[in-house]
Amino acid sequence: MHALSLFLLVLLAAGAGVPPSQAASDAYLAELKGRANSLALHDDAYWRVLLHVRPGVAGTRSLVDDPRFFLSPSGKTDPAAELLATLDGLFDNTSAPAAFCRFPARYAWLAGKLGIDPTRIPRPPPCPEVDNILRTIDGQSAEMVFASGYVNSPASMFGHTFLRIDSRVKSPLLSFAVNYAARTDPSDGGIAFTAKGMFGGYQGYYSVMPYYDKVREYSNIDQRDLWEYPLNLTPDEVRRLLLHLVEMKDIATEYFFFDENCSYELLFLVDAARPGARLTETMDRYWVIPMDTVRAVIAAGLVDNVVWRPSRALRIRHARTLLPEREAVLAVGIVDGTVPAGSVLSEPVPDATKVRALDLAALLAQYRIAKKGMEHKVFQERFYAILSARTRLGPVEDDTPPLPVPAPPEDGHRSARAHLGGGWRGSEGFLEAGIRPAYHDYTDPPEGYTEGSLIEFLSGAVRWYPESDRFRLSRLDLIRIESLDPFDPIFRKKSWKVRMGFETRDFTRERDALVSFAGCGIGGAIRLRKETVAYLLGEVEGDFSRRYHSAYRIGGGGSAGLTAEPVRGWRLRAEGRGIWGALGETREGPDLSVSLRQGFRIGRDLSLTADVSRSVTRRVGRTEGTLSLHRYF
Repeated sequence: MHALSLFLLVLLAAGAGVPPSQAASDAYLAELKGRANSLALHDDAYWRVLLHVRPGVAGTRSLVDDPRFFLSPSGKTDPAAELLATLDGLFDNTSAPAAFCRFPARYAWLAGKLGIDPTRIPRPPPCPEVDNILRTIDGQSAEMVFASGYVNSPASMFGHTFLRIDSRVKSPLLSFAVNYAARTDPSDGGIAFTAKGMFGGYQGYYSVMPYYDKVREYSNIDQRDLWEYPLNLTPDEVRRLLLHLVEMKDIATEYFFFDENCSYELLFLVDAARPGARLTETMDRYWVIPMDTVRAVIAAGLVDNVVWRPSRALRIRHARTLLPEREAVLAVGIVDGTVPAGSVLSEPVPDATKVRALDLAALLAQYRIAKKGMEHKVFQERFYAILSARTRLGPVEDDTPPLPVPAPPEDGHRSARAHLGGGWRGSEGFLEAGIRPAYHDYTDPPEGYTEGSLIEFLSGAVRWYPESDRFRLSRLDLIRIESLDPFDPIFRKKSWKVRMGFETRDFTRERDALVSFAGCGIGGAIRLRKETVAYLLGEVEGDFSRRYHSAYRIGGGGSAGLTAEPVRGWRLRAEGRGIWGALGETREGPDLSVSLRQGFRIGRDLSLTADVSRSVTRRVGRTEGTLSLHRYF
């Protein structure tokens, strides 16, 4: 295996003696093609990895959309033709750049499979770009890194994965990050960004950057924890990964949020590193969540341990909880410039508390300069004053409690969910079945997920009422996102929600109908206890149905409630909500509701929910209750 990984070096060194004649070269090329056909190499799983062929996608078709990636005109849909064209390229040094240099991973693999004799092919050209990449990165080992979800960014709400390549120098921050991402238009707003991301409106590219830039981007600025998963790849396997990365340089593929995304495309690199891993074949064909790719890598036996790198924002919040209110306010004042750093030294508190206050001020100052929320000169002055005050305290015994390590993301429930249940609506019973491709809500088991976030796509439920033998689409949330971030004097974030979809609503006591809706809200939340958050949101909503006299209703109102976990494994959400019509349908009164939703954890991928609600729509009151069993997959 080691000899195969050195094939490129052997070819580059080959050339001593007389080059083969044209006739001899043609004969040897025909021999290699015959051998490749007899071995059916075009059907080999590894060859399809190198071409990025995804199983089951409208026949045999590569996911790569850039024609420069193919040597054969039909290479995108014909792996056999692409293989033969690749062999042709081995004997043709007239193209620029030479095919040999463009596709080093292909030729290294073909050399091992066909036993190519370097003395019987034309002398290969120098490949300075390949040599420079391998020498600069000096890849010896690799890690998969998961950046936790960030609900305030549409591109980051599910999290993000990238690879870290380590060299002989054992310093992670001197390593390189390999990333795949969409090349977006900065002028696109949130709606345009989401639409293009969902329907392939962006091109995706692989890129390489210093790892410390990625750490600064995610850990310090985006408030996202990093989870590092060392892959047990050998140096030869890392080399194969890099050779395939060379092949993908500046090559475009259509980017889709839900399948051909950052996480799925990275798996091709890992599959290229370790033949037989076949990670891309294990993923869902239509829906790929970043954390699911990490689970796939773990299930394939490629990971032995995990390392957590908390964000600076999390460390700031932890430091804040260790201080009395007065000292926390002082720390913020020091960074704001309203309080001199030395004032902490005269506080009537133990020296350990003074140290914590100054440490919090230092962390917050570093956070603000990283967020460009402070001029560099001002940062230098205030940070120096903080360090000077800390020095004046001298040695102090550090009894600061360590930052609690959260459950790793792979310990959380699977991202898709299906449920079966039953209940009553008014005086009529029903059976219900539903599915949610992604991702998480407040009553799901919380381990491994971002606190205070709800993200659901295409979540729906269908009901059958046996008494009247009728089926109804109870609801279909095309998109539902909520962020309940408790108010913090340091970060001062708002809470918000967005929801769009369909649901069945009462129009009379005897008649209901499907209503399409879209709405959003913004407000605030406060933490009452460690696991209890109360919130208040102002909302606007548009509803559309032929049952309305005006076919629509646009109005506003609000919601108030709380989320809590009274004991581990039991989560609940209580809410009251009211929407009053202002345009269109305004004669039939507001929509009012109160609800209590409870979730009980049975296992990592199994839970039970019990819901009860009372609603008044168009002056028609209805009580409803549901008991459901949920399976995550």
